[in-house]
Amino acid sequence: MADLIAASSLSHVAGLVSELGGDAGELLRRFRIDPAVVGSPDDFVPFTTLAALLAAAADQLRAPDFALRLAARQDPDILGPLAIAARNADTIGGALAKVTEYAHVYSPAIASRLEEHGGVVSYEFDTVLARIPHRPHVVELALGVTLSTFRMLGGAEFRPTTVTFRHPAISPPATYRAYFGCPVVHEAPGDALHFPRSLMTQRLRQVDPLAHDLAVRYLAGHERHDAFADVVGALVSRSLPTGSANLPSVARLLVMHPRAVQRALAAEGTTFDRLVDGTRRDLALRLLGSPHVPMATVARQLGYAEQSVLTRSCRRWFSVAPLAKRRALLAGG
Repeated sequence: MADLIAASSLSHVAGLVSELGGDAGELLRRFRIDPAVVGSPDDFVPFTTLAALLAAAADQLRAPDFALRLAARQDPDILGPLAIAARNADTIGGALAKVTEYAHVYSPAIASRLEEHGGVVSYEFDTVLARIPHRPHVVELALGVTLSTFRMLGGAEFRPTTVTFRHPAISPPATYRAYFGCPVVHEAPGDALHFPRSLMTQRLRQVDPLAHDLAVRYLAGHERHDAFADVVGALVSRSLPTGSANLPSVARLLVMHPRAVQRALAAEGTTFDRLVDGTRRDLALRLLGSPHVPMATVARQLGYAEQSVLTRSCRRWFSVAPLAKRRALLAGG
């Protein structure tokens, strides 16, 4: 399922909305976003929901440049390991190559690329989603954060030669020029930052090769086709102790219809029930390997109302009862 983006993309939304006289809590509730996940790089929200929220805030607060204002408050660290890999590459070109290669870890909806024409390189932003209502707002946020990433790499004085947008301007021309520090063209063929090719070979300072390698290894382990199942699995893990690890509840957290969740998981070769069972099994192994966790607590953490259900599950998973499996784990088996 591509319609996802890390919840860190919502960093500073509440503060900006409040500063402009709005009610951040009401805005998040309207779009069914849990305030607890806002700013988290490990939780995800629908990409289309982010776009709709930005548009609603811009309209409600009479701030057509809301997305650019938000981008100005955010920094590249919202990209998580992607920012670490970029910051510690050898050159700006190497950093941008990692950003384009692994952007899907931050958002499976994003498809960015680098193109070169006549000594000018273009960092082009695009999505894999066929239709995104309110697309201009989320594109302006994306290119605003991209500018921050360039300045992290090339220095605060970096200015693109040109910025292009597919959509008509939604703010006055002076707003765009003040933000990007260069000519901005709307209704262009693509959404992109354009800059001299010479920037690609500029070496980065204070590079940590170990941090770069660790970040790339992490990113390489998160293939695009695993993204949705990983997100659902994380939500299931968080929901088990409260007894809400069921399809309707998890679908509500994703702002999706349950059947859409099932179809997306089926496309990745799994099912919701299989994810729940696998998550329970992994958690059971971890808890049974801790000798001081009572069996009643193990059952409760797995979302079971009775220990007898834990016993039946353990026999199915491990062919032994919970206590026997604990003994085996503690004995190193």
